[in-house]
Amino acid sequence: MILSLIFGFVIGAGAIIFILQNTATVALTFIGWQFESSLAIVVMLSILVGIVFSLLASIPSAIRSSMAIARLKKQNKSLQEEAQSYLHTAQEATARLNASSTPTHPSAM
Repeated sequence: MILSLIFGFVIGAGAIIFILQNTATVALTFIGWQFESSLAIVVMLSILVGIVFSLLASIPSAIRSSMAIARLKKQNKSLQEEAQSYLHTAQEATARLNASSTPTHPSAM
């Protein structure tokens, strides 16, 4: 936890240094649109757009994983109940076996 916080501060400090050192104005043209902006802002926006697209691309696999985890938890619960049932049956069988093998008459000794 603390390591990720330190990492975030380092990245943030690097971003601030980058913005302060890259104040040149650049002209951008995209499908008929043209605008001018600071190089640092253009690069930061490009990075943010890349992060958003990466997160959006990872959503389907995250949903698939969470559904698989839910299915496996349900299956695990079912198997635990089945194992408990088998254990109870085995304990009853052992108790019956012990009851039938113990001598009931003193003359049997």
